[in-house]
Amino acid sequence: MKKVIIIGAGAQGNVICGVLAKADDISVVMLADINIKRAAEVSEYVGSDKIKVIKADASDKDQMAAMIKEGGYDLVVNVTLPDFNRAIIEAALEAKAHYLDMASYEYFSVKDGKEYVVEQLEYSEAFEAAGLTANILAGGDSGLVNVMAREAVDELDEIDYIGIKDYGVVECDEPVAMWSFKTYLEDCSEPAPYWENGKYKEAPVFSGEEEYFFPEPLNRVGKVYYHSHEEPLTIPQYIGKPVKYVDFKMGEPDSATWQFLLDGLKLMDETPVDINGCKVSPKDIFCKQLPETLTPKKCIELVKNDKIKSQAVLAVDVKGKKDGEEIHYKMWTDSPDIKKACSIIPGTSDVSWITSIPASVLSLMILRGQLKRTGVYPCETLTKEERDIFFKGIKEWDVIIHKQVSSVMA
Repeated sequence: MKKVIIIGAGAQGNVICGVLAKADDISVVMLADINIKRAAEVSEYVGSDKIKVIKADASDKDQMAAMIKEGGYDLVVNVTLPDFNRAIIEAALEAKAHYLDMASYEYFSVKDGKEYVVEQLEYSEAFEAAGLTANILAGGDSGLVNVMAREAVDELDEIDYIGIKDYGVVECDEPVAMWSFKTYLEDCSEPAPYWENGKYKEAPVFSGEEEYFFPEPLNRVGKVYYHSHEEPLTIPQYIGKPVKYVDFKMGEPDSATWQFLLDGLKLMDETPVDINGCKVSPKDIFCKQLPETLTPKKCIELVKNDKIKSQAVLAVDVKGKKDGEEIHYKMWTDSPDIKKACSIIPGTSDVSWITSIPASVLSLMILRGQLKRTGVYPCETLTKEERDIFFKGIKEWDVIIHKQVSSVMA
């Protein structure tokens, strides 16, 4: 029997607790958070005797390493803010536990004169030497979309284009945050990396506007924009074949409002301004007023009273050549809306579902020895055998991948 510790009792921790607690080969799911009340609420609504809660400071590496060692956990799942990546991955390494996370904090980090596209990759040699697995960026995007892209890449001889798009529609009677608003707005405020002709480049915030058709379950055209994300960083290095172009774009019906607030009013500016003798940055004030991520109790309440509707879709386009013929793969997700997600694992939204089901399945694959490599690696490195297990696993949790293939003779 295996033991898992999940660092972070937010929206993602809620789903992953629910999935792992149902696995027959897992005996303990420890949920750790600085906010012990939030962790206890997740445990209460998920409702499994396997789930235990503990207070922990994710910034304290020594505390976490001691906790992981003492508990004898086989896997550390990091679903807190990516600010804490270094402390948690180092704690897992010190405690000799496998590791999984869902986001990066530092792009193009440098260690011992070598540049790494994301900071977790600095630890690859150490994890390999310890015989440990660290699967990074293992959520929906990044994560699931990288695996989808690899499926198409393996079918092609040449890769001209990989475009990843994230679009969601939320209707609610009050302001709600489906995941960390602070992280989302920080990404919106940074130039977006993309890959073109062998070089990493940056696009200005809210540039690259594109109208894109998202099939069912959305069945609508939505505007997406360049967005700061990890896929264009790791895919060119790890997808297995040379690729000419990679980007990530994101959007929602309210994107124009966010553009006005962030690009127009500069509300994520960190430069302090004087307000009645007090110096404070616009970012500090703005972030202080943002709603917290939906708690399980609040999510259940909104769904029960029919006050919220939400549906997200992730899409991947891969274009290239096979035997001289131009091929276009279009793939997209079909997953539960918030009402259905919340009915399966109480307190769960559609966004946390599409993000965390892939992470849950990959966690199980690590624990079951189905990911057969050590070191630190992103999801686009999965082999065909591993991808088959992965896709079967997410399908069991109602995450379906649709695919269309079109061709034009070159």
